[in-house]
Amino acid sequence: MLKFKSDSFDKSMMYGLTLLVILMWLVPWGVLIIIPALIVLSTLSPASREEWAKFRKRRIAIGIVFVLLLNSFSLFPVSEPVGSEEWGKPIATENPHASFWPASEQYTWFYDGAVISVVNVRTPHTFSPYSQDSSSVALGVMVGMHEDRMRQSIEQANSYIPSFSVDADAFTLSGVESEGGHSYSGSEYFISMFDVKRDGIETALANVLVVGFPEVGGELSLLIITRPFTSSQEDVFEEKIVAQYIESR
Repeated sequence: MLKFKSDSFDKSMMYGLTLLVILMWLVPWGVLIIIPALIVLSTLSPASREEWAKFRKRRIAIGIVFVLLLNSFSLFPVSEPVGSEEWGKPIATENPHASFWPASEQYTWFYDGAVISVVNVRTPHTFSPYSQDSSSVALGVMVGMHEDRMRQSIEQANSYIPSFSVDADAFTLSGVESEGGHSYSGSEYFISMFDVKRDGIETALANVLVVGFPEVGGELSLLIITRPFTSSQEDVFEEKIVAQYIESR
C-alpha cells in the first residue's frame, strides 16, 4: 500500500510503521501512547506535514488496515486458564456475561470461602508486558467490562455462600485505594481492589482483589478473588490463594 497507484515510495511511512511495530513490544500502554506521540511529532515537523499532504489518502488507508489487523489479533484464542490443585475442579469454565471482544477464557473456582476466577484475555493495545496489567484493568473499568465479568462471580457467590445475597443485575464495583502493587513469593505484582455494593446502598458486601500476570505477546492473565466481608478471612492481599496460583503457573 506504500506504493499504491504511485511510483513514489513513502519511505517515512515505512520507517514509521516499522518503528510502531517494534514499540508495540516495548512501550507501556502500547498504541495508546505511541499513536498520539507519532501524531504530535508529525504535526511539529514541517517535512512531515508536507509528506502528509502528499500521501494523505494512502496513509489513512494504511492506518485503517493497521486497526483492522489489531482487531483481528484481539479475536485470536487465548490459552486455557490454570488453577491450583488445592482449589479442586472449576465450578464454571465459561462466562456468559463476557463480551466476545477481546478474546478471553475464564475459569471459576470456589475455595476457602471465596470465589476465584482466572481470566486469560487478549490485550490488542499492546504486546509489551510493561504496564500491560494496569492499562488493561484501567481500560476495562472505563468501558464497564469489569462489572460484566464480575456478574458471574456474584452469581456463584450467591449459590455457594449461604450468608451472601446480591442481585447480580443490581450491583456496582467501587474502586478501593491501594498501593497498586504487592509482593508475592518474592516478586512484585500489580493489584487492584474493589468493593461490591448494592445499587443505592453504600455498605460494601464483598471485597474484590485483582492480581495481574503480564506476558510478552499480548495475552494477560488476571487472578480475581471475590470474598464476602462476612467471612473470617482478614488478609486483604489473599497471600495464600495468590501464592497457590503462582506455584501452579
